[in-house]
Amino acid sequence: MNKYVQFVSDEHFLNCVKWVMGAYPSPDSEVDMEKLQKNTIDPFKIIFDCSFNNVEVDDWVKTEQIRQEDKTINNRIGDFHQKLLGGVKGWVDLGTGDDSHVDLKKEDNSIFIEIKNKFNTVNSSSLSSLQQKLEAIIKKYPKATGYWGFILSKRGDSGETILSANDRTNPRIKKIWGSKFYELVTNDPNALSDTWKALPKAIKDIQSEARNFTGEDKKRLKYFFKSAFSNLTEPEL
Repeated sequence: MNKYVQFVSDEHFLNCVKWVMGAYPSPDSEVDMEKLQKNTIDPFKIIFDCSFNNVEVDDWVKTEQIRQEDKTINNRIGDFHQKLLGGVKGWVDLGTGDDSHVDLKKEDNSIFIEIKNKFNTVNSSSLSSLQQKLEAIIKKYPKATGYWGFILSKRGDSGETILSANDRTNPRIKKIWGSKFYELVTNDPNALSDTWKALPKAIKDIQSEARNFTGEDKKRLKYFFKSAFSNLTEPEL
C-alpha cells in the first residue's frame, strides 16, 4: 500500500511534488531586488497597496516576488500532471523534443495525449494546429487515438468528446478533461481526487515547516476543489 496514491510509486510522487516546489522562492531567501525591478515596480502602487492593506513594505516585496514567479509556478503545475502520469505503468512521459510533439503516450502507441492545465490555454488557432498534430500521429499509427487532455474546464466538470476544430472532426481525435483524463491513464475514477488529497501530506513530508491546514482552511480548499470538479465528491484532507 502506497502512502500517497496507488497509481505511481511514493518516490515518483514525491519527485513530482519536489519539482513544483522548486519554482517557489525559499521563505528564508533574500529577495533579489535587481531581478524584481526588471519588471519596473510601480512605486505609486506600493503606496496604495501597503497603506490600504496595512502591510509592511518588506512583506509586500515578498508577495510581489511570488507574483512575478507565478508564470513559472503555473507552468510547473501544468507539467506536474504530465510528469506524474508519465510514471503510471504502461505510459511514457515524452518530455520535450519527441518526434510526436505531444506530452504523453501509452507504451503500445495506442493513445497519444497533448496536455494542458486549463481549457483556455488553447485558442482557436492553436486548437487547429493541435488537431493537425494529432491527425499526423493517428495517420502514422492507424490503431491510435489522439487526445487533447486538460485538467480545469470552463464549467468545472469532467468529460470526453470528439474534438472539433474549424468544423473538422475525426472519431479518433478527442478531448478529455478533469477526472476523466486521470481515469483514462490510471483506470481509477478517484485518481484525480486522490492526487489532490495527497498533496498536503507530501509537501509536509518534503518541507516540515509547511502549513498545517486548519479546519477553516480545509473548508475553503474543498470549496475550490468542488467548484473545479463538480462531478466529484469532496475528498477529505
